[in-house]
Amino acid sequence: MSGILGFTGNEPQTVDLGKLARSLQLLEHRGLNDQAVFLFDDPEHSPSVLGLASQLLHCSSPSDLPNGLSAKTMMLACCALRVEENRSVGSSSMRSEDGRILLACDGLLDNGPELGRELQELGHNVRTSSRLDLILVAALEQWGPDCLSRFKGSFAFAAIDLRRRNLILARDAFGTRPLCYSRQNGQGLFFASQISALLEISAVARRVNRASLYKYLVHNVMDHGTETFFAEIDQIPPGCYLEVSLDEPGRTTLTRYRRIVQTRTRLTFEDAAEHLRELVIRSVVAQSGAHSVVGAALSGGFDSSFVVAAFERAQLGAQLKLYTCVPVVRSGTFSQSEEAWADFAAGGFHFPLSKVRVTAEGLPESFASLVRLQEEPFSSPVVYAQLQVFRAIRKEGVKVMLSGHGGDTLFAAPTDQLLRAVFEQVRRGRWGRAAAILQALGQLPQGSMRRLARAAARIVMPEGLQAAVRQWRRPTNPDWLREKWFHLDNAIHLGEFGLPMLRFEDRSSTACSILSRMPLLTPDLQDFVFSLPSEYLITRNQPMKSIESAAMRGMVPDAILARRDRSGFPVPVREWLDELAPWVDINMAEIERFPFLEPRRVREIWESVRSLNKSVSRAFLVWRWVFLAGWVRHCNISLD
Repeated sequence: MSGILGFTGNEPQTVDLGKLARSLQLLEHRGLNDQAVFLFDDPEHSPSVLGLASQLLHCSSPSDLPNGLSAKTMMLACCALRVEENRSVGSSSMRSEDGRILLACDGLLDNGPELGRELQELGHNVRTSSRLDLILVAALEQWGPDCLSRFKGSFAFAAIDLRRRNLILARDAFGTRPLCYSRQNGQGLFFASQISALLEISAVARRVNRASLYKYLVHNVMDHGTETFFAEIDQIPPGCYLEVSLDEPGRTTLTRYRRIVQTRTRLTFEDAAEHLRELVIRSVVAQSGAHSVVGAALSGGFDSSFVVAAFERAQLGAQLKLYTCVPVVRSGTFSQSEEAWADFAAGGFHFPLSKVRVTAEGLPESFASLVRLQEEPFSSPVVYAQLQVFRAIRKEGVKVMLSGHGGDTLFAAPTDQLLRAVFEQVRRGRWGRAAAILQALGQLPQGSMRRLARAAARIVMPEGLQAAVRQWRRPTNPDWLREKWFHLDNAIHLGEFGLPMLRFEDRSSTACSILSRMPLLTPDLQDFVFSLPSEYLITRNQPMKSIESAAMRGMVPDAILARRDRSGFPVPVREWLDELAPWVDINMAEIERFPFLEPRRVREIWESVRSLNKSVSRAFLVWRWVFLAGWVRHCNISLD
């Protein structure tokens, strides 16, 4: 892991020693082994180097530093933690041989050796086992920003290219590593791996983004594409890079470099399942690295079981330790616990399973640190449970964890896509195939069927009529919300958004100095799954994740593949609210004063949840309010 920090602007800015030191301290958990700070008096010339960023913490004044901290036009800083011997997640060697490219990077490349060989053949002095930063510098020298489409891995980086006169801020295809920025009155921008460091080093206000807050409250959206929950802070979207002119820092261009390859496979269903299996095994091998001990999350669901089975099939020399979270309630048992399924799945492998039991008792005490760690609101206590698991894993000395995150996004077909597949089969006269898909759809949960009905209406209704209906029937806002506070003239468009689970995973794992890898989130896997016919994703015999199930058959117990009740990472949301009722009451007193909520309805909803007469969705709504209150309080957010 690594931390990135910097700025660029039209006019020289005085670098405040205290702010710089505090910003780097806020990134320390992302890396302490290698640190450096580059400062520019003029972007035309080479930078001055402060060396180890940790030196700043022991300096009493700017005069203690070799070059002082006078007004600068640009800064780039990086602090890194070494986890892999051959694939470093960062280094103080952040510049090219001629000193014209400077780099701060977070993450690693899974195809570094292949890129190293290619760059060697093109005359670059890199080894096939070179670190991420050296590969990135050589690739930027050779191809500029176009190199990004060649990268496979988990990364974010900031690169200053003095030849091309630009600053590049980039994230990997799925946005597994964070990178945010704030524009400064059109004169330049500040950037950092984490929002807390950005707030410290810049003058950006802690003002809430009202559109993001609305989507969070009403639609439970926690990732907003380019936007964040802060009005003056944006983030680089997954699969994109931001190019900033060094001569005109106010001029920026956001470019999407990641495009899903639009092809259609000719493989049979059986051959496609075999190929998918090989792709997952290959990804697990690449992401496990050269470690002697690797950890893996196991819940008893499809995705985590697939990752563990692929590790076993690969016959790697490393020891694999399995971990599962067991949420505990004070009285009785949690009916949705995955413990029995995790036991059953683990029984099919030859790896030890450790159970991390998590109670609600420690949540109030760790509440402030939890919301500060996440930096933006979240809506479920699963984030708290996840952090407890990572802390337990850290105590056992495990440095790399594999998870099945991304499988739901990859293998669960969107409702519109499934229905379009039915209509396409009917159009071609393939009534048998259309009927088979419809039969499979009939086995989905009731909620899924409702989504299918709405999707069918969208598909058959002409676009012009859809627009008229949207104009005529504006969505009704909840009665607990004061809509006018948000100043939204029209029904808000949800637009594209990323995977908030990646933010939760990044913050929790880096806080414990653990490198989190997700073998199911790779461009190769995504391209292949998108090349499959829709009928491969849902079949009559296996309506849930059909192609994934076929790829796993023979690798995991059949009972796991027969599951129909799996849904995410369950935690006892109602039971924990009941156990923590006095603490929730204290938060509710603050929540009722929020200017965008109706206090009477908020209190009524909370009382109905306490009586255990309301659905889990109402309990999640209360948690949403509670975590929002914590964010506003502990991150000093302005609601003006």
